[in-house]
Amino acid sequence: MANETFAPEVKQAVYEAQNGFCLGCLEPIHSYHHKLKNTKENRRLFPLFIHSPFNCAGLCYGCHTNKDHKYKVTIQEAEMYERFLRKLKGE
Repeated sequence: MANETFAPEVKQAVYEAQNGFCLGCLEPIHSYHHKLKNTKENRRLFPLFIHSPFNCAGLCYGCHTNKDHKYKVTIQEAEMYERFLRKLKGE
């Protein structure tokens, strides 16, 4: 399950928001990256956030393979997004 990816509509929304360009440079988007790692524990703690556009960055191949990239979300940020998404759902 850790290999789950973003839904097509999430990828499309991120693609449009980034105008088709990598978040880190001006290359075209090659792949989509989870800012907060897509682990079993994170899926349990943040079920609405983990595969949402808020946790998704469109990156080129070079930026996606660069392990020093800055496209990360802290646990505190993930908690805030999860609360926001729950409110949107009326939970």
